Amino acid sequence: MNRPSPPGPQKTRSPTARKRSQADADRHDATADPRLRYRISRWRAEFLDRDIEQRYRRHVERSVARYAGRVFKVWAVMWLLFALTDYYQFGLSATLYAIWAVRLLLFFILLGCAALVARRPALATSGVVMTPVTLLTMTAYFGLYFVSPDEHIRWLAAISMVVIVELFVLLPNRVVCSIGVVSYTVLGTMVCVALNISETTPMRLVILAELLTVPAATGWVAAVRFETTRRREFVALEHARKEIEYRKALESRLRVQARTDPLTGASNRRAYAGAAEREIRTARLAGHALSFVMLDLDHFKQVNDTYGHAAGDAALVITADRCRQVLREGDVFGRLGGEEFLFILPNTDIDEAERIAQTLRRGIAERDFISDGQHFSITATLAVTTLRAGDEDLDAVLRRADAMLYEGKDAGRDRVQVA
Repeated sequence: MNRPSPPGPQKTRSPTARKRSQADADRHDATADPRLRYRISRWRAEFLDRDIEQRYRRHVERSVARYAGRVFKVWAVMWLLFALTDYYQFGLSATLYAIWAVRLLLFFILLGCAALVARRPALATSGVVMTPVTLLTMTAYFGLYFVSPDEHIRWLAAISMVVIVELFVLLPNRVVCSIGVVSYTVLGTMVCVALNISETTPMRLVILAELLTVPAATGWVAAVRFETTRRREFVALEHARKEIEYRKALESRLRVQARTDPLTGASNRRAYAGAAEREIRTARLAGHALSFVMLDLDHFKQVNDTYGHAAGDAALVITADRCRQVLREGDVFGRLGGEEFLFILPNTDIDEAERIAQTLRRGIAERDFISDGQHFSITATLAVTTLRAGDEDLDAVLRRADAMLYEGKDAGRDRVQVA
């Protein structure tokens, strides 16, 4: 059996269309090769494949959300504690009260963000919470430049260098979002220094820009390395999971193949013999009836000789499919070999087993088989018996059923023998 119009005028595309087409081609190439699908951007430290990036974020969102929640809480407490330095610097004044009001507002905003990422962890990895909160906090920080004396402004600029590194390293945010926040911090610091320190010169601003660029570059390199490492660990984990799934599927297929006849899908001798042993033991302990049906296709050699072995294989497969349609849950269906099949029917008396056998016989006899355009029919002889007290094992039952089949063949075939 056989197993399984002529081109029209060319149109000139615009540069935008060509770029879009090239981008689509690049994206197709990235998804075609498994190695390319896991490529990581060198400056964003994110997977180029959006689906993989989304899988990664879902994988780490809970751990990132827990860390982000702790960061927001610590950030809120420290932001509030600096109110003591405000009192030392400004004393009881309208400026102090305004600064305290801003600190209190940001305190509750930060606590609210901690609660938000706890309830919706996906927000922690998208940057939609951390980025605006960081921008808001830095804007409030810039306000200190306009109310502080010159000697304090220099300290504020120095603190900005530390803050820049922290924005990349300590705050759980996307690298691309951190780049935007740090750029805003660097430009904002330079503008605030230029507006609030009278002796500022263009050269001093250039030096300040260089001083701010060093921690920005250092923080970016550290953030890229950290995020890239985490994504490579995720890639290794995905590959390990796929390998485990493949091995499990392979083991499952091998187990099925070890217990299944490859042509008909019926249980092989190892499988049905083990099932018969269990059912015989259960039937004797519980006192339940256990019946057996042996089926043999009539004149099967003639089918092979007349129509070919492919037709014979097709007849076996169709017969097996028909048998499975009749059997019930818990019944065992096996192939003894050649054109012979065995049915083990737990909790089934001789009368019920005979009814099942007759149904099988009629279903096979009424079926029209087709192979290479040739139509032919097949009949079957069946033997029905039950477990007896003297049956030591399955072989004793099979010998009795086999003798009954010979009697059925001698009596004209296409019949059910019961004993």
